[in-house]
Amino acid sequence: MKVLFVCTTGGSGRRQLGGAERILTELIPAHARTGVDVLAATSDDEVGRALREAGVPWIPLSAASRIDLTYAREIRRLVREVKPDVVCAHLLSAAMHSRAALSVERQRTPLVVSLHNSLWQYRDTAESLPQKATVQANITLDLAMRRLRPHATVAVSEFEAAELRDRGRVKNVHLIPNPLPATWPDPKPAGTPTPGRRPVVGYLGRLEKEKGADLLAEIAAHLPEADFRVAGAGALPIAARPNLELVGRVDAADFLQRIDCLLVPSRVESFGLSALEALSLGVPVVHTGAGGLAEVTRHADGALAFRSDPTPTALAAAIREALGRADSTDERQRVAEWYAEEYAFDRCVARWQNLYRSLL
Repeated sequence: MKVLFVCTTGGSGRRQLGGAERILTELIPAHARTGVDVLAATSDDEVGRALREAGVPWIPLSAASRIDLTYAREIRRLVREVKPDVVCAHLLSAAMHSRAALSVERQRTPLVVSLHNSLWQYRDTAESLPQKATVQANITLDLAMRRLRPHATVAVSEFEAAELRDRGRVKNVHLIPNPLPATWPDPKPAGTPTPGRRPVVGYLGRLEKEKGADLLAEIAAHLPEADFRVAGAGALPIAARPNLELVGRVDAADFLQRIDCLLVPSRVESFGLSALEALSLGVPVVHTGAGGLAEVTRHADGALAFRSDPTPTALAAAIREALGRADSTDERQRVAEWYAEEYAFDRCVARWQNLYRSLL
């Protein structure tokens, strides 16, 4: 089985390394290791570099603008040249252009699309009419292209699947939740807190307003007794606070094992990979319940997961509650082990491969 993977990270003209991109850099090499003949056509950025380092056959290919006819033509040329059994497009730009590229095929190659988000959620949380109009244009174009080139759709959460089915009237939707990384530590029993040590609250994600990064400085101001470590990169500047440190890009497992609580203040979230990773290691998570977050964290409600209104005051109060539950170590361990098993990486790889085979 030969699979061509197409992805433009972050959309036209904007590059990012979020949860969807991180998963892709591990999922494609895993397919190659299990005997699938893969070719990746992605942006020449962190994703491309990671795939090259993993030994994946790779070519640089990405959109230069929102509508890039050259990108669509190159995808079409590549499909005719490589003759894959399945084309798998990740994120909106690659999905749009792959549909356009394959709409004129004489012999139709099976196409799988995964957006990794809900366009309706972006529209509902947009702060201005022009922003809402831009997202609505994407929604309209996405639904039109689905009719032009029918295909299978993969949703990464029940939330995303429901958005597609209920709001978009999309059929042929398959649910394949995001997994934990391929090499991920086993959960360990929580240690006894050191008396007098200041608790550490972590943030792990893109520094963007949609992820709630603009709330971090004010939350830190509400919790002077805790230290905040903010990991990630993005366009949003974070105001300085005496108890807040920007640490840039980090190894996720190492970072999570060094904090006492993870804060996920997202306004938009189709899944919530950092929340999943923290829960699987027994790290408490304070979150807004946005989108797929409520789904990912529901098995840990009250034990490791604490939902809050998306305001600095409420989130700070939820962090205090989470930090004060350090005595329930046995329950936390059981919850962490459940997440480690339920979201195992190999299980996700098998689900994707079963879908590819079902389309042949």
